[in-house]
Amino acid sequence: MCPQLRGVACCLAGAVVLVASARTVAAAGNCDPLLPNPTVVIAAIFDGSVGGCDLNGDGGVSAADITDAIRPGPCPTGGADLLIEIDNQSDTSPISVFVNGERLAEDCAAGALATSYSQMLDCPGSGVVSCASFTGLAPGSWHHSLQVLKPNKGQLQDRKSLLVAGSPANGIRYTAFASVFTVTTAKNMGDGSLRQLLQNAGGPKPLLIQFDPAVFPAGVATTIPLDFALPALATDDVTIDGTDSNGEIGNRIIDAGAQPFGALAITGARNHLIGLRLRNAGGNNRDVLNITGTAADGNVVEETIVEQAASADGIGVDSQAGKDFGDTVNVIRDCEISGAADKGVKVTTGAYVRVERCWVHGNSNGGIQATLGGHVEAWSNLVENNFGATAQNGLSANANDDPTMPDTGFSELRTRGNISRGNGANGISIRAFSMADLRDDYLATNGSSGLRIFNDVGPAASAVVQGTSAVCNAVDGAVVANDSTADFGGGSLGSPGNNALAQNNLPAGGSNLRNATTATVSALNNQWEHCGGGPVCNPTPIAAFDLSDHGLNTPFDPAQAHRAQQPVVTSVEETKGKAGELLRIFGSGFNVIDGLFAEDRCADVVGRNTCLPVRGNCVQIGGIAAPVEAVTPTMLVVRWPFTCVAPVPLVVRVDHGPTVATSDPFTVCGNQ
Repeated sequence: MCPQLRGVACCLAGAVVLVASARTVAAAGNCDPLLPNPTVVIAAIFDGSVGGCDLNGDGGVSAADITDAIRPGPCPTGGADLLIEIDNQSDTSPISVFVNGERLAEDCAAGALATSYSQMLDCPGSGVVSCASFTGLAPGSWHHSLQVLKPNKGQLQDRKSLLVAGSPANGIRYTAFASVFTVTTAKNMGDGSLRQLLQNAGGPKPLLIQFDPAVFPAGVATTIPLDFALPALATDDVTIDGTDSNGEIGNRIIDAGAQPFGALAITGARNHLIGLRLRNAGGNNRDVLNITGTAADGNVVEETIVEQAASADGIGVDSQAGKDFGDTVNVIRDCEISGAADKGVKVTTGAYVRVERCWVHGNSNGGIQATLGGHVEAWSNLVENNFGATAQNGLSANANDDPTMPDTGFSELRTRGNISRGNGANGISIRAFSMADLRDDYLATNGSSGLRIFNDVGPAASAVVQGTSAVCNAVDGAVVANDSTADFGGGSLGSPGNNALAQNNLPAGGSNLRNATTATVSALNNQWEHCGGGPVCNPTPIAAFDLSDHGLNTPFDPAQAHRAQQPVVTSVEETKGKAGELLRIFGSGFNVIDGLFAEDRCADVVGRNTCLPVRGNCVQIGGIAAPVEAVTPTMLVVRWPFTCVAPVPLVVRVDHGPTVATSDPFTVCGNQ
């Protein structure tokens, strides 16, 4: 796996990440800040050519430039600070703990800075207390461990994090649990088995279930094979931590063996799964992980791999699990979900779920769905290559069209910052008695349309769409059909526009925006493929080529000229990252139309957005060009070109034709 959230198209091309520190190596004015590919590296070694790039600033071009680029630069003076907090939920005060950590990679040259720490200490008080602080640590990727010595319940936990220099300090928070159970056997049942511990999980809370590293060694995939279903996690405030003693996830495995039951079910509240691998549910319509029932509120599934459902979903959440998008919402965060016969994540019958920063891929019948009265918030996910069955959409909301089922109410989908690409049908589908609020999503290269809003059965669907790109799809960019409604800008639902519709399959009869209703679909202030290259769009070709009704029921003027907007950066997610991980940049004024190749319909977004010459959108972090993965008028998604170790400026430069517009610098790689 790549150092992304178990996901995103996988690391930088050629696996050549030549800058390991945040220094600026692009000082040479004649050199594209994108660093050389392997072919250029070889050329540098044998003939001194590095494509004209004086990477080390010595005034010459030679193999020394490559050597300098590969070698990590010095860490920032003073290094990184670390604050460790303990949420003391035990019955003891003070507690005694042993904390230690070590740096995992030379992301910058440490010099005199510390690459490890360890301390035994007492932490008085209950609730969240500051327990330890360390200064002068070498920034970069770290592994941390906590052992609770008093009360001596055997608690031992590990995790990884990225430490960066600057203020405020990096923070880690652990919980000192009231009860600690340890899984001491990989057998399906018996003393010390996970089954037995789940059956006895009614003691003082919060409760930690951990795994004995002697039985479940670090770095070794170790499976608990199920002969029959585990008991549901029916109590509250239980954490099952599958992170191994190297801080790695996915090596503690619960395998349902392709039998007609799932790997795990949760019916209680405020439970937390982290670091596990759950897999291989069989027939009988069983999900790999099921969260169900009116008591199942506020559960969190984090950094967990969910895979292989032969007849149902990867994760199914239903029967009023969660009551709203507040404290009771169930959260699925930083997970990989793949290989389901139905949906990756399905939310039904009044349940509420937030899916954050997940990689949802390779599921036969779609990625993330709210249906039969389900409610979903989907933030910053990568949803791709879900295809093979009849409802193979990336994200979708689908109401009840089964007359044999009781009324389950409307379905709801709220999105922000998702990439939905390469799915078999639509990037996003909103159908029949469903409501959607769609923001800053990138919908590209899907097998049907980027976005479809319709009601072939049942009451109308509705959607407000802003900051979203529907580009390079096999049929239409966006479709509104039947008597469903949508606001793409300037309509009654309050959308400000800022969408982009371009490079969909117009030669085969598709439209960038298809209004297949008899009502008005407002689409003001959007970027269009046929705007032209001037500071003001020409409405005539937009009406002729981008709109199925040529503007009859689709007001679109004024349009947003993609070469007339000043780029502005307002926020980023995540604020720091490792080489190859995704960084979302939110703001305005980004150039979608020039950010896509007209001739190959988005086959290479990275290749279209470059810094020398500036084409489309150029993103530089600490002076290094960051490869662009997706672009909407309000969001750029790039890959970190290096593992960041200290605050650096991020700048966006946008192609305005004969001129270039540049944003104000925005500081990234900090603990904001």
